[in-house]
Amino acid sequence: MGIRILAFSDIHGDRALVARLKDTVSISRASIDVAVCCGDITPVHGSTIEAARMIGDLGVRTLVVPGNFEMPNDLRIACKELNWTDLHGKYIEVKGYVFAGCGGGNISPFSTPYELGEDQFNELLSKLKGINRNGRLVLLTHCPPYGVVDEPKQGMHVGSNAIASYVIQEKPLAQFCGHIHEQGGKEGMLEGSRIINVARNIRIVELP
Repeated sequence: MGIRILAFSDIHGDRALVARLKDTVSISRASIDVAVCCGDITPVHGSTIEAARMIGDLGVRTLVVPGNFEMPNDLRIACKELNWTDLHGKYIEVKGYVFAGCGGGNISPFSTPYELGEDQFNELLSKLKGINRNGRLVLLTHCPPYGVVDEPKQGMHVGSNAIASYVIQEKPLAQFCGHIHEQGGKEGMLEGSRIINVARNIRIVELP
């Protein structure tokens, strides 16, 4: 039967991207089963709740994780107001698929608001182990796994080893991520799992 997923990430308060997102939802709402946001809706030095209000209630179930520009508590407040589902360190079932989430950026030279070390990623991901039911696990992260769609420039991999290890062990059907803008719209494979980077993108993906 499959599932149709509207995925987006790294909007960063960009009004043109928000307008495109709303247009896409308006045109395709009847055929979208779930929307997923991989974080960083917030502009640099901007307000998470104001950025979230720009997007609003999309009229379709919306699952979100924080990026490196959202603090988890701020995003939880936005979720309550806008009827989104906070998936950070959690999982839920939609249409027989298990959606699991782990937000945050990894440690960088830029000291953005929400950066995690590999141990912290491991701690969050430990809550999501053993949940792959019938091969229908869909992972939602902000940071890509190390080595796949994670190059800001050729040969420079900046993804998370902890996330890569989780993917290899738990074998999700697909992982949606963002964070690395240069890889937005690209995808790759990791040990049989489809890795889809939707940074600065709005994309509808159908999974079997």
